Amino acid sequence: MPLNDTGINQAEELGKELAMLKLPVIYASPQLRAQMTAQAVAKHNHTPIETVYDLHETMFGEGEGMYEADMLRKYDSVFKSQLNPSDPDFLTAKIPGGESIQDNYDRFERVIEYIKNNCPHDKAGVATHGTFMAMFFYRLYGVFHEFRNCEYFVIEI
Repeated sequence: MPLNDTGINQAEELGKELAMLKLPVIYASPQLRAQMTAQAVAKHNHTPIETVYDLHETMFGEGEGMYEADMLRKYDSVFKSQLNPSDPDFLTAKIPGGESIQDNYDRFERVIEYIKNNCPHDKAGVATHGTFMAMFFYRLYGVFHEFRNCEYFVIEI
C-alpha cells in the first residue's frame, strides 16, 4: 500500500530534517511505504538507496494484511503476547506462518550486522517499519516504544 497524502508530506518533512546529516546511503525495506519514504529522504540528501530484503516489516503470517482489531479477534492471546513484554510468551509467541519477537530480533541484528560490515561510510540511513523498529528499540533499551510514521532514532554500531 502506498503512502497517502499525509504520509507523503511526513516523508518530505523528514527528508528536509535529515538533509543536514548528508547521508551517503540509505538502506531500505523492499516494501512500498518504506521505499517511498527512503526516496523522499534521498531526494533531500542526493543519496542512493540500497534495498535490503531483511528490513521488511515483521511477518504476521496468516495475519498479514489484517487490521490490528481483526488480528486481536482472531489471534487474541498470541497477538497480545507479542505486544506485551511482560508476557511470559512475549519472545516466542507467533501467529501461524509468522515471526516471533525473537525471530524479529534475530533478523534485525543480522541486517544491522550486514550494514555495519558492508557500508563503506561512517553513517547511513535505514528506512524500515514501525513494529520492526519497536522490537529492536526494546531489545536495545528495554523500553517498548510505539513508533509514529516517519519517526526515527539514532544508534551507533
